[in-house]
Amino acid sequence: MSSNRMKNIKQRLFDKEYVCKKEWWGYDKSIFSCEEVKEYPLVIRKALAIEYTMRYMPAEIKPDELIVGMRTQGSAGLGRVMPEYALPEEEDAAAKYSFSSQSIWGHSPAKFQTIVDKGIAGICMEIDEKIAELMQSPEPVIEELNFYQALRISIQAVQELADRYARLAFAEAKKTPDPVRKKELLDIARVCSNVPRNKANSFHESLQSVFFLYCALHSTMDFVPLGRVDQFLYPYYKKDIDNNVLTEDQAHDLVGSWIAKFAEVTQVLQQHWEVKRATKYDFSGGSDPDAISSFVSQNDSKENYGVAANNVLNNIILGGMTPDGECAVNDLTYIILEEWAYLEPITPVVSVRFNDQTPEKLFKMSAEILRKGSGEPAIYNDNAIIEGFLKLGIPLEVARNYSNDGCWELLIPGETFFSFDFVELGQMLEYVLTKGVSLVRGTLEADVSKKPEEYKTFPEFYNAFICIVKNRIDDLVKTKVQYYKYRYTIAPSPLLSAVMDNCIEKGNDAYTGGAKYNLYTMMLTEASTCIDSLAVIKKFVFEDATMEMNTIVEACKNNFHGYENLRQMVLNECPKYGNDEDYVDEIGVKILKDISEHVKKINEDKKGEIFTIGLGIGTFEHYQQLGYGLGASPDGRCMHDAVASNFSPSIGVDLAGPTAAINSIAKMNLNDFPTGCMLDLQINSNEVKGEEGIGRMIALMKAFMALGGQIITLAGVNEADMLDAQIHPEKHRNLRVRIGGFSAYFISLTKEHQDIMIQRVKHSV
Repeated sequence: MSSNRMKNIKQRLFDKEYVCKKEWWGYDKSIFSCEEVKEYPLVIRKALAIEYTMRYMPAEIKPDELIVGMRTQGSAGLGRVMPEYALPEEEDAAAKYSFSSQSIWGHSPAKFQTIVDKGIAGICMEIDEKIAELMQSPEPVIEELNFYQALRISIQAVQELADRYARLAFAEAKKTPDPVRKKELLDIARVCSNVPRNKANSFHESLQSVFFLYCALHSTMDFVPLGRVDQFLYPYYKKDIDNNVLTEDQAHDLVGSWIAKFAEVTQVLQQHWEVKRATKYDFSGGSDPDAISSFVSQNDSKENYGVAANNVLNNIILGGMTPDGECAVNDLTYIILEEWAYLEPITPVVSVRFNDQTPEKLFKMSAEILRKGSGEPAIYNDNAIIEGFLKLGIPLEVARNYSNDGCWELLIPGETFFSFDFVELGQMLEYVLTKGVSLVRGTLEADVSKKPEEYKTFPEFYNAFICIVKNRIDDLVKTKVQYYKYRYTIAPSPLLSAVMDNCIEKGNDAYTGGAKYNLYTMMLTEASTCIDSLAVIKKFVFEDATMEMNTIVEACKNNFHGYENLRQMVLNECPKYGNDEDYVDEIGVKILKDISEHVKKINEDKKGEIFTIGLGIGTFEHYQQLGYGLGASPDGRCMHDAVASNFSPSIGVDLAGPTAAINSIAKMNLNDFPTGCMLDLQINSNEVKGEEGIGRMIALMKAFMALGGQIITLAGVNEADMLDAQIHPEKHRNLRVRIGGFSAYFISLTKEHQDIMIQRVKHSV
């Protein structure tokens, strides 16, 4: 039963925070108060911009809350802002390589445990030791000294924010007539005076320390997730519980207040979205100015409008196992999950790790939440995922501590710089059919020597396709290695580097080799469309000889106008991925095997230099946008239609039930895809009612794990609710839907995207 405090906080979120226009602070600010500042090294100026933000950003203590702080507005979809610190000529130079002062990547969890366990004082001590070592050198490297000075300015600035809240809480306490709230405000003032300056001494202080660091990172454009919060916060919870200074009810209120702070930034109403702030989303981290990419990553484009407006790349992951292999589920795991479920936020995104030791209670709690339709918590299979990390060369104890980034990609928290590029398999196949010309853009985008009708066998046709894919991967790796270093010249990340393992020790920014693990992933997209299309070509052109290659090509070029009979034939008479049919699934197995062997060779030859090249399969929220840039495909999908999310079956073709979909994905050797592969399934809500329904959900989760799947989302969905929400949005304010890598409130989506979600629900099983 939730407390009155949590009821009040939830009401405030839905009645005020989500529907009132938020201020976008920082875009019109500058650190250039005098000419002298322009002479400082850019990394120092970036640190001063962080300091400026902490000193002057809006601050407010809200009713009932126990955790305080207020991050500035921004999102992965609508842009990131902070005070100006770069000179125009520096911006111009960086633009040549597709970078700008807003090219902050985030994604990778900071080592939040560091600030909780050591405090700013402990971090500064480590920085000062490195500065002292440099100063003793006969010829200290000025660039390294500048880097450490920037780290020190940045991390100390977080305490400036905390001190402001300590003063604000004390002033509020003096004014309030309510003795209960007065004591709470005085406690808040005391907590903010101690953390994050020093290491945390209580559970309350540990939560507040984490939120101040999170607030500072996100307010300075480093959108990072939280990682394994129930692990590094649990010792503080247990100590307070064991010493009788904290009750379980008090812990629930603290955790609920903490979760609500992450959710406050959400803006449900489209008229409140600052589309003018939207910026190009920086996927790869640098690019050849002459390179052509088929995926246009502009987030405010009309076909993807609003999908990621509230995506702030914040994920927490619960449960799993400890580095020594023991069950990591604890009392705090359940408290966090329970309070998150009650508040029904869309941020933070919540995931749960499962393994053979996971208590049945956690399975049941997760199933009860999932059948309500949110698609969260996402389910992670420890056994399969850890094995994949081991194949990548990660030590077992480290692999057991894996986490996720802002969506679902797998990494080691606090130790990884993670980035990715899309490899659009459907687009690569289109190039084989069109001699390299995009059907949507009409531009030549790939070098293909043969006309499609010149291929005499399916293996010959397939080899042409896989050759284009390999060339795409080679080009991406080459470009990444050549251009990634230019990010530091315009968008260093001194605050994140101060709380990322190895950066202080190495003297390198998190984005330029400072992190222990540098993972650059080839993220395969449009996989289901590609597999199904290749099956059509294999069956009808080369085996049955019932179609000419030119006929399929012309049908795709004409978006099936005049070819409806052919379209119905390929839709209904050819096996489709997701139905446990070996004919089509084996094509997927071969594609993944060929690509993984190619990437393995790249890593063995160390062509990625400081990067380990990883593999994943996913679209995140971009399945609509990816489909918009893709012409009609041989599987019967029409031009501009959305592709399947992540590695799910294409919409409407998975007719054999959820177990068949799981069996299809389980055939793929996903251990060679350690960055992750997610299957999104919608379950008819009528099938998961009552205790029997919970049992079905749990059985499905366990079957997925037993068959070796990595990550799955399950949602008990209801078409009637979605249709009614389109007519009466005010009645469905808390209706959440999963859109690839995170959740959104259904009523905040455009009509076009709502219709896609309804179409997926119609075909749920």
